[in-house]
Amino acid sequence: MRKSILGALSIALAIATQHSALWAGNPASCSGSECDAGMIRGDGCAAGCSSGLASDCDGCGSGCNSGSNAGCDGCGAGCNSGSIAGCDGCGAGCNSGSIAGCDGCGAGCNSGSGAGCDGWGSGCGKGGLFCDSAGGDSCCADGLFGLGLLGGNHSGWNISGWVDAGFIGNTSSPDSKFNGPYNAVDRSNEGMLNQLYMIVEKRLPRDGAGIGGRIDILYGEDYLLAQSNGLERRDDGSARWNGEYYGLALPQAYVSMGNEDVSLQVGHFYSVVGYEGVMAPDNFFYSKSYSYQFAGPFTHWGAQLNVRPTDALSFNLGIHNGWDSLDRESDKPGFIGKVRYDSQSSNAWTSFAITTGDSSNNLSGNALNPDFTNRTRYSWLMALPVTKRLDYVFHHWLGFQEEGAADGSRADWYGIDQYLTYSFSDCVKGALRFEWFRDEEGTRVGLNRSSNPNDPPFVGDFYSLSAGLNLAVSKSLTIRPELRADWFDGTAVRQPFDDGNDDNQFMLGIDAILRI
Repeated sequence: MRKSILGALSIALAIATQHSALWAGNPASCSGSECDAGMIRGDGCAAGCSSGLASDCDGCGSGCNSGSNAGCDGCGAGCNSGSIAGCDGCGAGCNSGSIAGCDGCGAGCNSGSGAGCDGWGSGCGKGGLFCDSAGGDSCCADGLFGLGLLGGNHSGWNISGWVDAGFIGNTSSPDSKFNGPYNAVDRSNEGMLNQLYMIVEKRLPRDGAGIGGRIDILYGEDYLLAQSNGLERRDDGSARWNGEYYGLALPQAYVSMGNEDVSLQVGHFYSVVGYEGVMAPDNFFYSKSYSYQFAGPFTHWGAQLNVRPTDALSFNLGIHNGWDSLDRESDKPGFIGKVRYDSQSSNAWTSFAITTGDSSNNLSGNALNPDFTNRTRYSWLMALPVTKRLDYVFHHWLGFQEEGAADGSRADWYGIDQYLTYSFSDCVKGALRFEWFRDEEGTRVGLNRSSNPNDPPFVGDFYSLSAGLNLAVSKSLTIRPELRADWFDGTAVRQPFDDGNDDNQFMLGIDAILRI
């Protein structure tokens, strides 16, 4: 079975490469002349531009385009000196928050607020669906169908968003239509409206001091992991107003004070721990890694200080009320922190983030003595530009829960995710993702929807291999085809896939993201 899976992946990659070559010959379909031929790295300002690979980008090395086009004046490690929408020379290669998921808050990502934002290279957006993956100054900035129908107001509140919908074909055709123990992009052989996502945001000023804020609203199947105890769920974790498959969630709602270099945000925000995130445009792949689904928090309620002392260094420090909780049965403060370093001579970067505090030790229903005990999770990330077109990201993470195992001992889960991304052209990117997730006591994988029959414990090792493309059809539309294989090596009363009947599965998926 595994040999046939790997064979299918090889054939599919060969076909995808031939298809990509055809796209590469027509970059104009997504305004390639304004892209930096490396869209997975933000806007490339920290390490220069694109070595002249695009007509408007002359690879000047110390900044952007040396003024070779409107809005790009070689500002060094920053961006475009504010000459055009969404780019104001923030020093870390981001977009100052003009659109979803990017507000130049530190190391060039989205408020450092976490899930889904550690960036590819020194920019933002993590995976780069369009030219800079956050709609900065190139082929992604014009709003719905390039007409600027939403956003673009740099003096006040801006509105932006997207629609994400797709389909996953599971060759096992499980009767339950669940893709094994998944809790995200989890339905098989049927269409899914994953995200109808809206952001209302006011950015902080670059200099001086001001007051800003942000509210995110999500409707769709992905609501499940954007919920909070005390809001969408009751304090005991039971559902309040959402159904099982589709629901409404408020993943972020915070007030911020300060400027782009030093700010305090208070309220509800994405966690800085982890790599992949809730927001679809911040992820290269349609399907989600196990570490995203089961290893860490998605959001926090609390306060977080974001500090960027230099263009290369940024910090996030905060307190919160546990994982994904506004109000719990036992409210206790927890800690979160992150440090990130961006090389100023290349697009390499590294970060370390950690959160710790007391949380329920009985999420899987297996704890010997249900209680609130210490739960800790950390993530270490490293990104390296292998060539001008090839980038590598390494992610190691670990989590544990005191007294979380069925015998009353500590429960541990840990693993490694790896990403290899190649830029075929301004409009076509390809990537591989290989992951290993070790669920030592079988307490994490399988925390999913109530009718999913693939429940824990699954004691052992989960692996997955994904191959996918990002096809920028236009300024506003990106299509993400993907092939994925999963397998399990461990002990379980029921196997994790095909409703308990198999230890592996193979899937073919595709989704489309339309920015508005």
